[in-house]
Amino acid sequence: MKTLSKYFFKSLTYSMLLLGVLPAAVQAQADLQGNYFRNETMVQATSRDSKLSAGSLWLVRVDGLNCRRSASIDSSIMRIYDAGALLEVEVYRGGSDEVLVNALDQNGRPWMPVRGKNVEDVCFVRANSRYIQPFTPR
Repeated sequence: MKTLSKYFFKSLTYSMLLLGVLPAAVQAQADLQGNYFRNETMVQATSRDSKLSAGSLWLVRVDGLNCRRSASIDSSIMRIYDAGALLEVEVYRGGSDEVLVNALDQNGRPWMPVRGKNVEDVCFVRANSRYIQPFTPR
């Protein structure tokens, strides 16, 4: 009985440690190819419109990052961002929760929806660590 309770409390401790890091694990992390399939970060923009949820902030890493009309390399370019620009990700409603999963192109590569000045100005950037990274305040 003593041994069983020792293992129980040891596994309970590990479970509590895992629960403590789960919120960070849910945040956007790049896969081995640098792709971001989720767009949630630790830093959210302040909501400009009470009807919209604040989107996560991302930092552009390269000069001349194309933001396209749809999630495809073949789609027309709507805007071009300079290195250091901050992008606010569009948040969609899905059921009772926000949708924080990026759109995939025909090759399975993720594209992040970026807010513009108006709702119809949403465009997509390639969600890859070569081009963007989660914004972290200094």
